[in-house]
Amino acid sequence: MGKEIPHGFEKIRSGEQIQPPTFTNVAAAVAAGVTAAKFPRRIIHLSAGGTGSVACLAFSDGTNWKQIAIGANAI
Repeated sequence: MGKEIPHGFEKIRSGEQIQPPTFTNVAAAVAAGVTAAKFPRRIIHLSAGGTGSVACLAFSDGTNWKQIAIGANAI
């Protein structure tokens, strides 16, 4: 048949919310053992980790956490 769908995609298809783990900033994530090297391609929420200490998402490129700014409201 078709390709097997990973468990994470099943959650999305069923309408479940995606809730990435939340940390204050990257230092707090690293202190908790959540490093970019250990969790490549992972997305985390930083409550005060963005530029100007605002909330943002961060994406692991396998070496560093890359900031994804949360901008204007979606329409």
